[in-house]
Amino acid sequence: MRTTDKEREAMDRMQRICGGRIVTPDGVLEGGTVVIEGGKIAEVSGRCDILGPGDVYAGGCWILPGMIDPHSDAIEHEMQPRPNSRFPLEWSFLELERKLAAQGITTIYHSFSMVDGDTPNASRRNASVAEYVHKVRELSRTNRLIRHKVHLRFEITNTGGVPLVEQFIRNGTIDLLSFMDHTPGQGQYRDQELHKRYVMQRQNLNEQEVLRRFEESRRRPKVPPDTLQRLADLAREHGIPLASHDDDSCEKLEIVSGWRAAISEFPVDMETAACAKRRGMAVVMGAPNVMLGRSHSNNLSAREAIRAGVVDILCSDYYPPAMLQSVFLLHREGLPLHLAVRMVTKNTASVLGLSGEFGSIEPGKAADLIMVGMHGDRPVVERVWVGGRTVCLMAYKETAAVPSGSMALQNLP
Repeated sequence: MRTTDKEREAMDRMQRICGGRIVTPDGVLEGGTVVIEGGKIAEVSGRCDILGPGDVYAGGCWILPGMIDPHSDAIEHEMQPRPNSRFPLEWSFLELERKLAAQGITTIYHSFSMVDGDTPNASRRNASVAEYVHKVRELSRTNRLIRHKVHLRFEITNTGGVPLVEQFIRNGTIDLLSFMDHTPGQGQYRDQELHKRYVMQRQNLNEQEVLRRFEESRRRPKVPPDTLQRLADLAREHGIPLASHDDDSCEKLEIVSGWRAAISEFPVDMETAACAKRRGMAVVMGAPNVMLGRSHSNNLSAREAIRAGVVDILCSDYYPPAMLQSVFLLHREGLPLHLAVRMVTKNTASVLGLSGEFGSIEPGKAADLIMVGMHGDRPVVERVWVGGRTVCLMAYKETAAVPSGSMALQNLP
């Protein structure tokens, strides 16, 4: 994320955020101050001194670390909002970035699914994913609002994609790798009846067409175990964390442990999530699951798993606005706010190797911060800083109710 000379000069000036409810890793500092200098957090205190020019009075708003989202399909949906409507990645990237900043997400791992060469979804073909990964890297080196990273989701039936994954790893063009197996009848899709109805509705297919597609998928060869192990070893050598996906048994986790995977994404039941925790893996669940109170695939409820203490990290999965909303929903249900916040900040940074610089409000860390006000019991982002720069400012507190169109027309001269 490049900065101009003027931006660097602004970052070097000291700025104080005073009078906020600062969420630290261990609790909340009421009416405290965060001092920003040189794009980093210079001081965190429990007092609020007299403000100077350029300082910000938080007025009792929450001050949180910027959120880190390790798994987001939002870029795919931004590119293809309808089955037959596809927009260029560059347009989608720029528009999505603005939304993410306004939602308090300051580091995003764009998740690209690499399925195979003949998938009907063109955005998930090997050549398309290669283009997208390189384009995101290129765009992330220009002036950006937030920090962009790449999460490569590799489907293990994609036997032809192995050389490309190796190339991504060796070239350092991805930041997180996950192995997926969406073969019907196991993992996320172990309930075939539910899976069948989902595909019929989503892809406008009849029952026989879906069942035929399921059978073709089951017959598809998979990447050999020794090849997956080689990719896992290569990723570890290059410092790229590895995740497994939709784990459905403790037996599968034995294989995953052999890969030395650090993350278990979306375990399908409580027993598997608990097994992952016992093996020292970080368990990731979807924030939309928290908001809806259930999995859209009829699998493990994130709220139940959090109450059981087997969840470490929340991701946006397919709906970025759920990140912040889920944190405050969990707080309303009794979870201390700093623990809920850790699931979208510090815990994520720790498992992804970012904790030296990001994920918490502590001196020396990057000043990636969000100021959150409350509308009733709903959180709203008021302001966002990335590296000490204000990248988003919402004037909720200073804006009167906007009149409806009819009232506005009546007031016209």
